[in-house]
Amino acid sequence: MPFFKNQEGYNLYYEDINGETKEKTEGTIILLHGFASSASFFKGQIKILRKFYRIIAFDALGHGKSDISKSLNLSKNLRHDIIRDLEDLLLYLGVTEKYGIIGHSLVGGMIAQLYCSKHPEEIKFLILLNSGYIMIDNVIRNIFYNLLPYFIRMNFLEVVANSVEDILDKVIPYILTSIAETINGMKLSRDEILMLIEDQIFGMITEIKEYDPSNIQCPTLIIGGRLDNFAPEQMSEELNKKIPNSRLEILDMAGHFAPAQRQDEINHLICEFINSL
Repeated sequence: MPFFKNQEGYNLYYEDINGETKEKTEGTIILLHGFASSASFFKGQIKILRKFYRIIAFDALGHGKSDISKSLNLSKNLRHDIIRDLEDLLLYLGVTEKYGIIGHSLVGGMIAQLYCSKHPEEIKFLILLNSGYIMIDNVIRNIFYNLLPYFIRMNFLEVVANSVEDILDKVIPYILTSIAETINGMKLSRDEILMLIEDQIFGMITEIKEYDPSNIQCPTLIIGGRLDNFAPEQMSEELNKKIPNSRLEILDMAGHFAPAQRQDEINHLICEFINSL
């Protein structure tokens, strides 16, 4: 199995499908998986896309077949490391041509958005599957978001930004229980741990308020699901409003894992969009 070492010395698993015959393909597509997922999530899309394109995907640190970090940093925001690892992987594979990016879920989709903003000259198109604008890029933020009921996620900024302290009072005991094993090995007082949690959540709200994807100029396809409890369709609609050259498709009776569960419909939309460019 192919691996490459990242800057911290961890082995990250990657796939470079048609990499040896890239001259015979119609272009390159990068696949970015979501939190607690892996590159294998896209097997339904790879089955179709590999007939025409070079496909590059990798398992982020701690995911799939990649190494697991030796120490868990509760306040480390992994999006910066994932972006760095993707940059290094493309350099390692000698990718010089323009490419498209497909990102799934809040993490994979957010990494895809940020990467397009950082490297606009390299991107041909962007496809966001069940994505949004939430920064759940470390353990604390992920636990916090998963504790929120669906009606709050539907109106995340309006509800959470205006009542984050009240919400934190209710969920902090559950966050502490979830990270109990980790904090047992940390020399932090209870007050320091509470401050760390609060800093991460308040920082998350601030970053969401400040996040502006309007500088993404490449053609963008946004696909959401009407029954998506994790990234509600309202997030896809908001992205469509903010990304200038974007097209929105909301699938009825589709949830967060539509790319795997409704792959024929998703693949049709993806291929139709790419072919239209």
